[in-house]
Amino acid sequence: MLNSSKTPTGKAKKGQVTVRPDSRSIKACFPRNYFADSKQVKLRTGINPDDWKATASKLEHRLQLELEEGKLDDGYGNFNLGRYQEILEEYGLRAKLRLVRSVETSDDQLPPKPEMSLMEVWDMYCEYRKSGLRESFYENTYQGQFKNYLKSAIEATKSEDALKIRNWLIENRNHLTVKDILSNLSKAYRIAIKNKLLTHNPYEGLAKEIVTKGAKGKTQDEVENDNDVLDQSKAYTWEDAGIIVDYVENKYPYWLNFLKFKFLTGCRTGEAIAFMWCDIEWDKERVLIRRTYDRITKKFYPLKNDSSYEGEEIRKFPMPKDGKLWSLLKSINPGQANANVFKSKTGKVINKDVFGNAWRGQKTTKFQCKGIIPALIEQGKLTKYLSPYNTRHTFITHAVFDLGIDEKVVAKWCGHQIDISNKHYQDVAIFAETINPEVPMSQQVQQQSEIEILKQQIEDMKKLLQDKDK
Repeated sequence: MLNSSKTPTGKAKKGQVTVRPDSRSIKACFPRNYFADSKQVKLRTGINPDDWKATASKLEHRLQLELEEGKLDDGYGNFNLGRYQEILEEYGLRAKLRLVRSVETSDDQLPPKPEMSLMEVWDMYCEYRKSGLRESFYENTYQGQFKNYLKSAIEATKSEDALKIRNWLIENRNHLTVKDILSNLSKAYRIAIKNKLLTHNPYEGLAKEIVTKGAKGKTQDEVENDNDVLDQSKAYTWEDAGIIVDYVENKYPYWLNFLKFKFLTGCRTGEAIAFMWCDIEWDKERVLIRRTYDRITKKFYPLKNDSSYEGEEIRKFPMPKDGKLWSLLKSINPGQANANVFKSKTGKVINKDVFGNAWRGQKTTKFQCKGIIPALIEQGKLTKYLSPYNTRHTFITHAVFDLGIDEKVVAKWCGHQIDISNKHYQDVAIFAETINPEVPMSQQVQQQSEIEILKQQIEDMKKLLQDKDK
């Protein structure tokens, strides 16, 4: 018996965890007053009965702390078996856990068999969330990315064990996404428990300690995120962009115009795919970005620009006559007003995944493609891999840092969040349409100054002539 948790009479103190021999094994015995059914919980520890005291003492102390902090409660008054299993793993212990809830006997009883599989729980949760989410986000994220990750983890581990699923995801997938998945899984199990479909939540607390950065040495998800558009480390230089374009022109000519458009406008991939001939206003020397395409639902949607511009659904991007963007669009054979400007090799709507495979490379049993960026890195022409979405970052950092264009103007063109009040919105909107996105701001300021001087000279001349007439 352990003196730390016993009174001189040999009985456990009230509310204390004990780790002691019981029925030829070392078990953790938990006080009955912490859980809803007021019965004692006894669990195997996996500690060697021949040499148990030192390890038992450490484990006992840890379990007591966890109990007092409420971490061994699943939130519904039940014992959190998943958390207990996690603690054993930390001490290098493994045990065939059988839950005992009786003070009369220590005979092992198997816990209830799970009523639902992991994917059944997930599908139930998706139905619960469906009505509150945008269709494309629901299909892409909950029924797409998250579900595929879980299926891959189950297949790879040959198991539905929560810890094995968690560990595999952390080792093989982006940590930020994994944290989101585990958090949602925990919510899913809570709902199932509340509806009396399950009795235990194995994912409770599993998301809390995950560091939200990519797994070392693993290929990371290419998340479309505007939070870091001014981070130059996440953008190619304008010289790099030229190298990429030249390589694509020689090796993948059917992607050339599409890629150029992305670099020249900083638009999102879905926006470039959804760009139509009716979005070009030649007389006003501008293009309109007003919809995006979703590859899962195969539908077009209005823009989801941030609310700092009062929910604007159309962005106006300057296209100076005979400039690079103007010349690019003039070089393409025009189609019907509602036809997409950029199409796949087969003349259909561009598949974002197909473009991504050409960009990053693809290896299957039947097909191998090195990829645009890996090939250029191998040739020593590029030093880093960035996703197709980072063509947007490249344009934005080029406009702000190379050309000196005000960040507010660039944000107006590209539809990303910036600290700008609605009071100044109209001023920025008008100013943005007068700026050339292909010329350094210093030259434009000089040109504007010369124009203003010329205007003033004309006004002075008019006034002088009027005075002579008098």
